[in-house]
Amino acid sequence: MLTDLLRIITPDALAAAIRGNPKVVQAALQKFESYSSLGQAMTTQQQVCVSNNLDKLTTFFKTDTGKNAVHSLADEFVTFVNTTNKALK
Repeated sequence: MLTDLLRIITPDALAAAIRGNPKVVQAALQKFESYSSLGQAMTTQQQVCVSNNLDKLTTFFKTDTGKNAVHSLADEFVTFVNTTNKALK
């Protein structure tokens, strides 16, 4: 679908859309970069398993094990953000 859209859209139209929606483009790039970084933090085997089983993530996140895994990631991220913010002051 994306490939078809890219074939239809002219370079001028794409450039105009990007200029007209800079916040949307920036948000999309940040999400892609975060998703890419998450993948790079995993082993190849983990990446393949997660990619092949994306439909099971919601179910996993609802389990106690899944909640604990997400809480652990979030706790470490909060610590990182707080440490980074303190270093910048």
